[in-house]
Amino acid sequence: MLNHPKWKRLIVIFSCVFCMTGCVQSKQLEKLGLITAVGYDLEQANTIKGSVVIHKFDPLAESVTKVITAESNTSKAIMQKQNLETDQKLVSGQLRCAIYSKDLAKKGINQLVDSLNRDPAIGNMVYLTVADDKASEIMQIDMDKLKVNLGTYLYNVIQQNVESEQLISPTLHEFNHKFSDRGQDPVLPILKIKKDNVIITGVALFQDDRYIDELESEKLFYLKILLDNYRSGTHEMGFKREKFNKIIKHKEGMDDKKVYNKMFINIDNIRSHAKIKLVDKEKLHFKVDVNLESRLLEATEAIDLSTPDNMKFIQKEIGKELEREIKNLILRFQKKQVDPIGFGNEYFTQFRGKPPTAKEWREKYKDATFEIKVNNKIVKTGAIE
Repeated sequence: MLNHPKWKRLIVIFSCVFCMTGCVQSKQLEKLGLITAVGYDLEQANTIKGSVVIHKFDPLAESVTKVITAESNTSKAIMQKQNLETDQKLVSGQLRCAIYSKDLAKKGINQLVDSLNRDPAIGNMVYLTVADDKASEIMQIDMDKLKVNLGTYLYNVIQQNVESEQLISPTLHEFNHKFSDRGQDPVLPILKIKKDNVIITGVALFQDDRYIDELESEKLFYLKILLDNYRSGTHEMGFKREKFNKIIKHKEGMDDKKVYNKMFINIDNIRSHAKIKLVDKEKLHFKVDVNLESRLLEATEAIDLSTPDNMKFIQKEIGKELEREIKNLILRFQKKQVDPIGFGNEYFTQFRGKPPTAKEWREKYKDATFEIKVNNKIVKTGAIE
């Protein structure tokens, strides 16, 4: 039947249509500049400098990436100017990362974030970040040394740290959720250039959409304990050596040959769960319970773990150190008037009647008190000798 002249004509027609469709798609793709990263800097009053990294589908080009910069008052006007500087139409469907300079973030980034929300081509899993200095400096980094498109590189840096539980997910969705919630503030990773590379130095603490303070990377562990359930993780703590003197295995002639003036302990395979409860609504007193299970992976001293009492002693000392660090972190947030943990959420869920405004809550937050209890359990031991 396929040898019939009618079927032969149909096959030829369909083949031509298929080939033409493929050619049209290919030509259209070559005419597009796919934006993979955007960056914004506050240049002067009422003026924003926007930078985009675009990926070009041009087999004849020496470089498949290009950075275009323009200045204007809104992100849409910036993109219109950027379009005038390229032979390819800029599209945002492949956006992976947005970077806001610290100076701009101090003024507020809601307007620029809202422009991402209003673009139907942009998904809500785009990562939002803050540049330690200027976003344009990160956008202009030598991409030949990265050997990958900058947007993809930044996305991978953040994603692998989120997956390894060293970083709190900074997606557009997460930012929108916390920004619109009266009882919690967003946090975003801070990017910095180091030796022609981009690294994460900590997280930016926001009050609504304004940058307020930076939390150092070594403190992220305690923030994550309070925000998320750890499924796996690692952390290092330092202690005064004399605290553990009674369980340290002393070797003759070695006591005066110490590398460190403190004793450091590393725990991993961490499982954690934190519960926040408002125990007194009038006095605004919160109780924070943290349950933690971990493996004692390493110590800088040989420790005697042969007795249950020694294990209990180590668990207790680690628990006390965690309580101290968590309490200091919460008091720091309170002093800066930021609430990334979500104490406001707990307050509003228990409030009856007309709820206070966000401003009124922040005034109450100044006088809140906190009780921290960490239940630490070491379930395994590793290489500690």
